[in-house]
Amino acid sequence: MTVDLGPAWLKSCGYPDSMGPSTLELPAETLISAIDNARRGVVTHITIKGERVAAIVSESTLAMSQLLIALLTSEMAASALPAVLPAAFPWARSLPDTDTHLKAFASELREAVVAESPERVGRVLNDWQAVAEVRAGERST
Repeated sequence: MTVDLGPAWLKSCGYPDSMGPSTLELPAETLISAIDNARRGVVTHITIKGERVAAIVSESTLAMSQLLIALLTSEMAASALPAVLPAAFPWARSLPDTDTHLKAFASELREAVVAESPERVGRVLNDWQAVAEVRAGERST
């Protein structure tokens, strides 16, 4: 069994007439699998190269996020964050006055994670990576 996803369906989803093959057929098993995956995770949207696309975040990724939030709300666990950041983000080794900057980076990252704000986490990571890259001479200001 297959599901016909022809031009009318593509157009109804907002795709232009000229996009893709004239008829797209997906095996029903693929569609059922996608639905099952969506049930086990969260369907969200991400932007890749300026294009908004649907994505499914798995239960295990959600569980890791929940664990990270729980850990970072603990002062004892959060105190280890500056020491482990260079292992997670090798570019962090290039931060100037590493100890002071790693503590500031860890503090900002912790606040963003605990606030459960993926956009804020992304900004913190991008900003600190830019600082590290400028320091390493990989990027100009």
